[in-house]
Amino acid sequence: MKNITIIIITDDDNLVLRDNLPGMLRQDYNSQYEIVVVRNTRRGEMTDLLEPFMQQHKNLHSTFLPDKPQYITDEEVEILLGAKAAQYDNIIVVPPDFNTGDDKWLERLAEDMDITNGEQHCLLNDARPILFGDAHLHGRFGFFKRRRHLKTVKKALKKWCKEKDISRKELFAGKNTRHNLAIAFRKQDYMNDMTLRHIIQTHLITF
Repeated sequence: MKNITIIIITDDDNLVLRDNLPGMLRQDYNSQYEIVVVRNTRRGEMTDLLEPFMQQHKNLHSTFLPDKPQYITDEEVEILLGAKAAQYDNIIVVPPDFNTGDDKWLERLAEDMDITNGEQHCLLNDARPILFGDAHLHGRFGFFKRRRHLKTVKKALKKWCKEKDISRKELFAGKNTRHNLAIAFRKQDYMNDMTLRHIIQTHLITF
């Protein structure tokens, strides 16, 4: 298994993270992992909430949304901030209200995502540099809105997949995995590929 960065994007009002963060911090995982929380503001209730956790857990980090040009959305900057702050190349994004259920969530997820590339085992590789889940949609939107969102993401993927000779079908998590993440991708791919950034943004920015 590989080292993983978990990114959580939250606003100061979303204090549900207080209940779910302990479960993420006590994962029984065979490799290293960290959590990066991207906040809307430098100060506020979310900052106060995180500080005690950060004192106890060295793998919990936090960054905040700075001033930005008007033509860039908050979501674009938040995703970029989280990716830039990540220590590890394998990045998983989950919503702040995601509940791990138990301390084996990350291990199971990593096993589900594992791809064998020759003798090298990795979470993501050139054949599948990104994996789409729906933890950020699950329980929030009805069937038709979820279907419309899927069609929008597939449309954004069409040209990119063709150019890279990647199977679009293989980029979507199976039924046992899809509710356990919003999206997974490799940091270097995200930083170097503007088209991939657009696809990730399209998937995470919903309605």
